[in-house]
Amino acid sequence: MAVRTDHASLRQVGLTSTPLLLAGIGFELLFAAVLICVPPVQHVFGTAGLPPDVLGIIAAFPFIVWGTDELRRWHRRRTAPG
Repeated sequence: MAVRTDHASLRQVGLTSTPLLLAGIGFELLFAAVLICVPPVQHVFGTAGLPPDVLGIIAAFPFIVWGTDELRRWHRRRTAPG
């Protein structure tokens, strides 16, 4: 999502402006959930579900990355020549 533009914020570009990218992200999340949570698949790939406290920590990371990227873009817009 972050590489779609170098200066504009996500609010300006729009979250749904690239539906194919959103579909790919959705598929990736679904596939990862199946690998991690479905017992027969867990047995084949040797995976296990994460504890809730770890999931809570991991859930914060996309927002941290998005926020820092938005700050970088804001800074670039403010310091851009012209």
